[in-house]
Amino acid sequence: MAGEWIPIDCNLGTKPEVLELVDETGVPVEVAVYRLIQLWSWASMNSSDGTIRATPSRIASAAGGDEQFWLAVERVGWVSFADGNVVISGWEKRFSNAAKARAMAARRQDAHRQRSRNGAALRGCNGAALPEERRGEEKREEIQAAPVPTSKPPAASRSRAKSSISWSGDSGWQGITDGDRQEWAAAYPGVVLDQELAKATAWLRANPKRCGKRNWRGFLVGWFGRCQDKGGTHREPGRRPEDKPPPKVWRDKYVAAPYRRPHEVAEVALAIKLKEEDT
Repeated sequence: MAGEWIPIDCNLGTKPEVLELVDETGVPVEVAVYRLIQLWSWASMNSSDGTIRATPSRIASAAGGDEQFWLAVERVGWVSFADGNVVISGWEKRFSNAAKARAMAARRQDAHRQRSRNGAALRGCNGAALPEERRGEEKREEIQAAPVPTSKPPAASRSRAKSSISWSGDSGWQGITDGDRQEWAAAYPGVVLDQELAKATAWLRANPKRCGKRNWRGFLVGWFGRCQDKGGTHREPGRRPEDKPPPKVWRDKYVAAPYRRPHEVAEVALAIKLKEEDT
């Protein structure tokens, strides 16, 4: 995870101000650079405008060195002490959030230019791709980090095998082989192929707007499948050949008894009982 950061010049150790600071204080240049980085880092964490309530001795406690060192830093022009505050010179230009945003934008712009140059190196003057051997030479001259692609490569084209079956209003069906007929006869036993092909032809001629480019094999398979699902070519209306009449159930022979009042039921029960006793 990225944390707080500040921009620092690569040649900070050779800047005239740092060399002057080293000559005046007698500290090694790496020590002076380290203390300056500590000062700027501490200020970026504790100030939004480059002004902090601190004295030279307090700065020494936070960033190292002593009071005389930071007074020397003031003399070279990088800080100023006044009324118990320290002001970092060039804050808005170098260390503010806006400065960080500008630095990040500059980095992104440089990266974009580098990717554009790398992409142009792989193309010829007229925009055509270079041969593989030339492309390999260009890649060897690039920086080790591969350029980030700026756009998603086009998806590979998916080609579908063209069916040999075709249809036209003049010649009818073409390209149907004996193997096709055997396959369809096994898959759709209730379909009479010649009759259904004739029906499909009549339907296509009646619907010329539906006769554009299409997968004719898929069209016939769908036609035969619907015919089979409806009961085949010689089907009874609303009934499939494999359908059987529904079995008769006992309810067909059941005759509901007439309604009897409670006293009538009692009389019938008594009569049955007397009849059983007589027998």
